[in-house]
Amino acid sequence: MKQIAENLKNVTTMKNNLPRATYRLSNYEQNILLPILMKGLKRKRGAENAITNRQIVLALRKHGLKINERCVRKVVNHIRTNDLVVGLMASDAGFYIAQSEQEFIRYENRLLSREEALRQVRMSIERQRRAMLSHRSQEQVLLF
Repeated sequence: MKQIAENLKNVTTMKNNLPRATYRLSNYEQNILLPILMKGLKRKRGAENAITNRQIVLALRKHGLKINERCVRKVVNHIRTNDLVVGLMASDAGFYIAQSEQEFIRYENRLLSREEALRQVRMSIERQRRAMLSHRSQEQVLLF
């Protein structure tokens, strides 16, 4: 029983250390922020009409809503991964709806490039971990 309690404590600690964006939307995010963001983002057709994360936060705070940039990213990620606003892109200019296939293709290529860069970092970390652990196991063997 003590072991189960300890395991639960460890899981809770690990969960608390994870970025909040990995969790499902809260009731507030789902029922209040999501519909507002969807409605507003659907009106941002074309890169020339893009809106930044910061602009969204400031506009919604003026109306008394509790929101920050991390929360916007979380809700936007939910919108995109659930196909709730088709063609929702992001650039340095902000969030907007793609108007052509070329915009989709360019954005897909940018995402693929970022995905490949993350993979390279992950593989490097894996090599480093293995090298470090292999070195440690050799040190332990030499001690005996």
